[in-house]
Amino acid sequence: MGARTLVAGIAAGALVVGVGVWYFALRHDGGPLSGNVLGDAVCLSVGETADATIGNLPLRNTGSDPITITAVSVIGPDGVEDDGALLVPVSAGSSSGSKTGWAFGNGPFDGENGAPALAVGAQLQKSADTRLIVHVHRPDPLAEARLTGIRVEYRSGLRHYAREMGPRHTLRPGRCS
Repeated sequence: MGARTLVAGIAAGALVVGVGVWYFALRHDGGPLSGNVLGDAVCLSVGETADATIGNLPLRNTGSDPITITAVSVIGPDGVEDDGALLVPVSAGSSSGSKTGWAFGNGPFDGENGAPALAVGAQLQKSADTRLIVHVHRPDPLAEARLTGIRVEYRSGLRHYAREMGPRHTLRPGRCS
Protein backbone atom coordinates (compact mmCIF):
# COMPACT_ATOMS: atom_id res chain seq x y z
CA MET A 1 0.00 0.00 0.00
CA GLY A 2 1.43 3.32 -1.07
CA ALA A 3 1.51 6.55 0.88
CA ARG A 4 -1.13 8.08 -1.39
CA THR A 5 -3.52 5.18 -0.83
CA LEU A 6 -3.00 5.41 2.93
CA VAL A 7 -3.61 9.18 2.96
CA ALA A 8 -6.71 8.76 0.78
CA GLY A 9 -8.03 6.04 3.10
CA ILE A 10 -7.49 8.18 6.19
CA ALA A 11 -9.14 11.18 4.52
CA ALA A 12 -12.15 9.08 3.46
CA GLY A 13 -12.45 7.64 6.97
CA ALA A 14 -12.28 11.10 8.53
CA LEU A 15 -14.95 12.33 6.12
CA VAL A 16 -17.29 9.45 7.03
CA VAL A 17 -16.75 10.07 10.76
CA GLY A 18 -17.29 13.82 10.29
CA VAL A 19 -20.54 13.33 8.37
CA GLY A 20 -21.72 10.81 10.97
CA VAL A 21 -21.03 13.19 13.83
CA TRP A 22 -22.78 16.04 12.01
CA TYR A 23 -25.83 13.93 11.12
CA PHE A 24 -26.32 11.96 14.33
CA ALA A 25 -24.70 13.85 17.20
CA LEU A 26 -24.97 17.58 16.56
CA ARG A 27 -28.13 19.50 17.36
CA HIS A 28 -29.84 20.77 14.22
CA ASP A 29 -32.14 23.79 14.20
CA GLY A 30 -35.81 23.31 13.48
CA GLY A 31 -36.75 19.74 12.71
CA PRO A 32 -40.20 18.20 12.99
CA LEU A 33 -41.15 20.04 16.20
CA SER A 34 -42.99 23.21 15.29
CA GLY A 35 -43.95 26.03 17.60
CA ASN A 36 -43.66 29.76 17.88
CA VAL A 37 -40.18 31.21 17.42
CA LEU A 38 -38.24 33.77 19.43
CA GLY A 39 -39.72 37.23 19.26
CA ASP A 40 -42.00 39.76 20.88
CA ALA A 41 -41.64 40.82 24.50
CA VAL A 42 -43.71 40.29 27.63
CA CYS A 43 -43.43 42.18 30.91
CA LEU A 44 -44.85 40.54 34.02
CA SER A 45 -45.41 42.52 37.17
CA VAL A 46 -44.56 39.78 39.68
CA GLY A 47 -44.24 41.78 42.88
CA GLU A 48 -42.15 39.91 45.45
CA THR A 49 -43.22 36.48 44.23
CA ALA A 50 -40.14 34.35 43.55
CA ASP A 51 -41.82 31.92 41.12
CA ALA A 52 -43.35 32.50 37.71
CA THR A 53 -45.03 30.39 35.04
CA ILE A 54 -43.70 30.93 31.53
CA GLY A 55 -45.88 29.33 29.05
CA ASN A 56 -48.55 28.00 26.96
CA LEU A 57 -46.02 27.66 24.14
CA PRO A 58 -47.59 25.46 21.44
CA LEU A 59 -45.66 22.40 20.25
CA ARG A 60 -46.62 20.12 17.36
CA ASN A 61 -44.80 17.09 15.98
CA THR A 62 -45.03 17.61 12.21
CA GLY A 63 -42.77 14.64 11.44
CA SER A 64 -43.67 11.06 10.62
CA ASP A 65 -41.79 9.62 13.63
CA PRO A 66 -42.26 10.16 17.37
CA ILE A 67 -39.97 12.69 19.01
CA THR A 68 -38.48 12.52 22.51
CA ILE A 69 -37.78 15.74 24.40
CA THR A 70 -34.29 15.49 25.90
CA ALA A 71 -33.88 18.93 27.51
CA VAL A 72 -35.75 22.18 28.13
CA SER A 73 -33.81 25.25 29.23
CA VAL A 74 -34.16 28.99 29.67
CA ILE A 75 -32.26 31.07 27.09
CA GLY A 76 -30.34 34.09 28.38
CA PRO A 77 -31.34 33.86 32.03
CA ASP A 78 -30.59 37.03 33.98
CA GLY A 79 -31.69 36.83 37.61
CA VAL A 80 -33.88 33.81 36.94
CA GLU A 81 -33.37 30.03 37.24
CA ASP A 82 -35.03 27.17 35.38
CA ASP A 83 -37.10 25.00 37.74
CA GLY A 84 -38.46 22.44 35.25
CA ALA A 85 -40.96 22.15 32.43
CA LEU A 86 -44.29 20.45 31.85
CA LEU A 87 -46.35 19.48 28.84
CA VAL A 88 -50.03 20.31 29.15
CA PRO A 89 -52.39 18.59 26.70
CA VAL A 90 -54.35 20.89 24.42
CA SER A 91 -57.46 18.91 25.40
CA ALA A 92 -56.99 20.01 29.02
CA GLY A 93 -58.15 23.45 27.90
CA SER A 94 -55.40 25.13 29.87
CA SER A 95 -55.38 28.88 29.55
CA SER A 96 -52.21 29.04 31.59
CA GLY A 97 -50.01 31.60 29.91
CA SER A 98 -47.11 33.44 31.49
CA LYS A 99 -48.05 34.68 34.94
CA THR A 100 -46.94 35.29 38.49
CA GLY A 101 -46.44 32.19 40.62
CA TRP A 102 -46.17 28.54 39.65
CA ALA A 103 -49.55 27.50 38.30
CA PHE A 104 -49.23 23.73 38.72
CA GLY A 105 -48.40 23.05 42.39
CA ASN A 106 -46.71 19.72 43.04
CA GLY A 107 -48.40 17.32 40.64
CA PRO A 108 -49.25 14.65 39.79
CA PHE A 109 -47.36 15.11 36.55
CA ASP A 110 -48.32 11.86 34.86
CA GLY A 111 -50.05 13.10 31.69
CA GLU A 112 -53.16 11.06 32.55
CA ASN A 113 -56.66 12.52 32.32
CA GLY A 114 -55.42 15.91 31.19
CA ALA A 115 -52.84 16.25 33.98
CA PRO A 116 -49.51 17.80 32.96
CA ALA A 117 -46.54 15.53 32.20
CA LEU A 118 -42.85 16.21 32.77
CA ALA A 119 -41.48 17.58 29.50
CA VAL A 120 -38.00 16.03 29.63
CA GLY A 121 -38.31 12.41 28.56
CA ALA A 122 -41.79 12.86 27.11
CA GLN A 123 -42.61 11.48 23.67
CA LEU A 124 -44.79 13.26 21.15
CA GLN A 125 -46.32 11.02 18.52
CA LYS A 126 -46.84 12.05 14.91
CA SER A 127 -49.22 15.03 14.62
CA ALA A 128 -49.41 15.38 18.42
CA ASP A 129 -50.24 18.85 19.78
CA THR A 130 -49.35 19.99 23.28
CA ARG A 131 -48.37 23.09 25.23
CA LEU A 132 -45.06 23.73 27.00
CA ILE A 133 -45.10 25.36 30.44
CA VAL A 134 -41.82 26.32 32.19
CA HIS A 135 -41.40 27.02 35.90
CA VAL A 136 -38.85 29.76 36.65
CA HIS A 137 -37.59 31.00 40.01
CA ARG A 138 -36.07 34.36 40.95
CA PRO A 139 -33.45 33.89 43.71
CA ASP A 140 -33.83 37.58 44.57
CA PRO A 141 -37.56 38.37 44.51
CA LEU A 142 -36.85 42.10 44.85
CA ALA A 143 -34.74 42.27 41.67
CA GLU A 144 -35.86 42.44 38.07
CA ALA A 145 -35.18 39.29 36.03
CA ARG A 146 -35.12 38.53 32.32
CA LEU A 147 -35.04 35.63 29.91
CA THR A 148 -34.75 35.62 26.13
CA GLY A 149 -36.85 32.51 25.47
CA ILE A 150 -37.01 28.74 25.88
CA ARG A 151 -34.83 26.11 24.18
CA VAL A 152 -36.24 22.63 23.57
CA GLU A 153 -33.81 19.88 22.60
CA TYR A 154 -35.22 16.66 21.22
CA ARG A 155 -34.51 13.52 19.26
CA SER A 156 -36.36 12.13 16.27
CA GLY A 157 -35.00 8.79 15.14
CA LEU A 158 -31.22 9.12 15.35
CA ARG A 159 -31.09 12.89 14.76
CA HIS A 160 -30.93 15.53 17.47
CA TYR A 161 -32.63 18.91 17.12
CA ALA A 162 -32.99 22.14 19.05
CA ARG A 163 -35.80 24.68 18.79
CA GLU A 164 -35.77 28.11 20.41
CA MET A 165 -39.12 29.73 21.05
CA GLY A 166 -41.21 32.13 23.04
CA PRO A 167 -41.25 35.82 23.75
CA ARG A 168 -38.59 37.64 25.77
CA HIS A 169 -39.79 38.00 29.35
CA THR A 170 -39.09 40.69 31.91
CA LEU A 171 -40.15 39.78 35.46
CA ARG A 172 -40.48 43.09 37.25
CA PRO A 173 -41.11 43.52 41.00
CA GLY A 174 -42.75 46.87 40.23
CA ARG A 175 -45.27 47.88 37.60
CA CYS A 176 -44.78 47.26 33.92
CA SER A 177 -45.18 50.46 31.89
